[in-house]
Amino acid sequence: MSNLLSVSLCLALSIAPGTGDQAAPPQGAAAQATKDEGLSAYYFLLGRYLEGEGKIDEAADALKKAIELEPTSAEPRAELAGLYARADKAREAVAAAEDALKVDATNKEANRILGSILAALVEQKQPVRPGDDVSAYAGRAIRALETARGDGNGDLTIDLTLARLYLEKDRPADAVPLLRRIIAEQPQYSEGWLLLADAQESAGAPDAALETLRTLLEAQPQFFRGRVQLAELYDRQRKWAEAAAAWADVQRINARNPEVLARRASALVNAGQPAQAIQVVQDALKLQPNDIRLTYILAQAQRDSGDAAGAEATARALQAANPNDLRTKFLLAQMLDASRKHDEAVALYKEAAAAAPDNPTVLFQYGAALDRANQPAEAQKVFRDLIAKDPLDATALNYLGYMLAERGSSLDEAVTLIQRALKIEPDNASYKDSLGWAYFRQGKLDLADGPLTDAATKRPTDSVIQDHLGDLRHKQNRRADALEAWQRALAGDGEGIDKAKVQKKIDAAKKH
Repeated sequence: MSNLLSVSLCLALSIAPGTGDQAAPPQGAAAQATKDEGLSAYYFLLGRYLEGEGKIDEAADALKKAIELEPTSAEPRAELAGLYARADKAREAVAAAEDALKVDATNKEANRILGSILAALVEQKQPVRPGDDVSAYAGRAIRALETARGDGNGDLTIDLTLARLYLEKDRPADAVPLLRRIIAEQPQYSEGWLLLADAQESAGAPDAALETLRTLLEAQPQFFRGRVQLAELYDRQRKWAEAAAAWADVQRINARNPEVLARRASALVNAGQPAQAIQVVQDALKLQPNDIRLTYILAQAQRDSGDAAGAEATARALQAANPNDLRTKFLLAQMLDASRKHDEAVALYKEAAAAAPDNPTVLFQYGAALDRANQPAEAQKVFRDLIAKDPLDATALNYLGYMLAERGSSLDEAVTLIQRALKIEPDNASYKDSLGWAYFRQGKLDLADGPLTDAATKRPTDSVIQDHLGDLRHKQNRRADALEAWQRALAGDGEGIDKAKVQKKIDAAKKH
C-alpha cells in the first residue's frame, strides 16, 4: 500500500474526538458502525485514487465496496455515478445516480449527473436503455437539474443545460433568468447571448431580444452568427428596413455568400427599396448565375420598381429555362398579373394549382387572380376550399370576407369571416380595415368607425385604408377629416387605388 493510501486509511479509520483527551470509544453496534463508516470513507478515497490512475473497473469495485459498507449513504453511489459518467458509460451512470436518489432524493451530485446525462441523450435522441421513451427524458432532466441547482449560485454548466432544456420544452421565460446569469458572469460566452435572444423572442419579448443582440455585437462586431441572428429577427418582426441594413452588415463580413445577398435583396424588396434590391441581386447572380431564387427576387424587384415589362421578361426567361419547376410558373403568373394580363395569369395559376393541390400559397394566389379576372364565383370556390381545409387560415378568411364586402354581396357572411380572421390575428391592421369596410358597406357607420380608425392610425401610408377612412368620414359629414384621409391615400403607397377616382372625390368634396 502506498504512503498516500496508508495516510488515507489512517484518516478514514480515526475515531471522532470526544470532549477532552479521554473520550470513551464507542461500544458494540456503535463501534461497528463507526468502523464501517471509516472503511467506507477509505474505499471512497481509494476509488478516486484508482480513477486518477486510469483504473476505472478497480475504482468502481472500490466504490461498490464503500456502498456495501455504508448502505444508507447516497454519497458513494453519487460518486460511482460520476465515475461512470466521466468514463462515458451512460447506462451505468444513470443506474448509479438513480440508486443514489432512492437513498436521498435531494442529493445534488446524483441529480446533476442524472440530469446532465438525460439532457445529452435528449439532444442526441438516444435512449439510455432499449425501449426507453426518449421524449420523457427532458422532463426528468429538468426536475433533476432544478434540484441540483439549489439556490442558483453554483455551477453555470447546470444553468446552461437547464436553460437549453427549458427552450426544448417551450418554457422560454424560465430560461431567461438563467441565461442572464450566464452572460453576466461570462460576458465573452457568445453562445449564451444568442440563446438569451432566442429565449426572449420566444417568450414574447422581441424588443428585448433585439437589444441583447445589439449589445453582443457592440462588443463583438465581427461575430457572423450574431449578425445573422439579428437580421433574421428583424425579418421575423417584419422590420424590413432594419433587416436590410442588418443583412448589409452580414454581407460586409461575408461579401461573396449568395444566400446573404438573397436575404438582403428580399428585405430591400419588402422595405420598398426595389432599385437597391436589383443591384444586390445582379451582384449575387454574378456569383451564382441562373439561380432560380435570385432571379425570382430580381423579377419582384423589377415589378415593384415599375418595370412590369422587364419583370415579365425575366420571369419568362426563367420559366423557359426551368419549365418543370413550379416556382417559375408561379413567378410568371405573378408578373402577368402585375401587367394586368389577368387571363394569362389565371391559366398559369390553374396549372400551378393542379400541380400543387395542397399548397395553400399557390391556391390563395390562384383565387386572388380569379377575383382580379372578374371571375367571382370561381374565386369564392377556391377560398372556400382553402378555409374548409384549414379553418384557421386567416388570410383566406379575410380575403373572402373583403371580396364579398367589395362586391356588396353576403355582407353578413363577410363580417363573420373577417371576425374569424381577427380572432386569429387580433392586431392585424389589414383585417381591421376589412371589417370596418364591411360594416361601412352595411351602412353601420358607428361599427365601422373603430376598426377603420385603428387601421388608418397603424398604417398611415396604406392608400386603400386611408381611402376607406375618407369615405367613412365623408358619410359621417366630417368633410375636413375626409379630405385629409383622401390626401393621405394619394400620398401613400398607391397600391390598390385608382388615384384619378380619389382625386375626383377630393374635388367634389371641396365644392360643397
